[in-house]
Amino acid sequence: MKSHHWFQLLVLSAILMIGAVPVCAARSLPPVIGESKLSTTEQAIEQLRQLNLAEKVSQLFIIAPDGVLGESSGSSHPPGGYILFARHVPTLPVTIDLIEKLRASATIPPFIAVDQEGGRVARLSFTTPMPAARSLEALPPDTLYRLGRLLGRELYTLGFTVDFAPVLDVATRVDNPVIGNRAFSHDPYEVARLAPAFIQGLQSNGIAATGKHFPGHGDTRVDSHLVLPVVDHPIDRIDSVELVPFRAAILANVSMIMIGHLHYPSLDPTPGLPATLSQPIIDNLLRKQLAYNGVIITDAMNMRAITDGFDSGPAAVLAVKAGVDIILMPQNYPAAYQAVLSAVENGEIPLSRLDESVLRILCLKQRLATYKPSPLFPPDRLAAISSIGSFAHRDWMSVLLQNRLNQSAEAKNAE
Repeated sequence: MKSHHWFQLLVLSAILMIGAVPVCAARSLPPVIGESKLSTTEQAIEQLRQLNLAEKVSQLFIIAPDGVLGESSGSSHPPGGYILFARHVPTLPVTIDLIEKLRASATIPPFIAVDQEGGRVARLSFTTPMPAARSLEALPPDTLYRLGRLLGRELYTLGFTVDFAPVLDVATRVDNPVIGNRAFSHDPYEVARLAPAFIQGLQSNGIAATGKHFPGHGDTRVDSHLVLPVVDHPIDRIDSVELVPFRAAILANVSMIMIGHLHYPSLDPTPGLPATLSQPIIDNLLRKQLAYNGVIITDAMNMRAITDGFDSGPAAVLAVKAGVDIILMPQNYPAAYQAVLSAVENGEIPLSRLDESVLRILCLKQRLATYKPSPLFPPDRLAAISSIGSFAHRDWMSVLLQNRLNQSAEAKNAE
């Protein structure tokens, strides 16, 4: 066996010993025929071995692509990914061109992410419109799977790799100012019934799904974009309501879980500490107790629930120390990048801790890169692009939803 193979095995053994099972081992996306789990992991390990410290730290960030492409990190290395908003993607041609430029700006393919939930949270106006999650509550899981596949197909064709969807929050508070009909239901078991099917549909077409907002944003009185919400339920209530959909999503091999900017005193009593920065919530609860091995990402770190109490640099360091793998949209990206880099250099963040996160990220990127469209896709890229938001797609979804709703109504009338 060649020496570098021995090195790869030693690195893998060390990481497995400290509990950092990479996401590719969780089969978060469908495997390519003939490809083994180990080969994907080995590729990620070899990639990790070739990165210097600055490049590793860059992989921990997803930012908006404002400014000069490839230069907005405040370092010589592009970030690990980009999130696109409506201002970046006004039309289909602009979107495709931007994504191609973003991909060309980095040696390691970046995550290209979007918030495309459906309903009022949809950044892409030219794709097939998805209904708000709440309007899908009466449907069977197979319909949610097919809707996820359609959305995944269009996002994949455009060049996206990550969708920050679905919402796993349980809408138990009617006057919640931010969740509302973004949630599938007020019943945790309904959310747990529907969301995994949507996740698997998205991921079957090469898009990494993201369950949000852990440990649950459904029973808040305020909006975390504006202030830090406090959820003061006891642990047994959280376990039987808020965590139910997340357990189901983990069983469905969801690729990412997003941590919400939420203060849960019964899970971490530290005054004013968001879950985003909480080691008991992220590492102890999500990673160890719920056995989640996928990628953990923060909600946008430029939201006031974070920025009112923490500067970008210290917040980024606390998030990584708590167990986060990806920091999304810090308010001051260069400061956050430099703070994490310095924390690793001075030993505040162990190099092994950094490598855990980077390996998970690289594993997921490897699986996304090896996804192959099914024969159901149009045979060439031009045909695939032409199908995005087409009458055929819209008509298919309309008929599917109407047929299922009619069946549900007939079933209720027969009871």
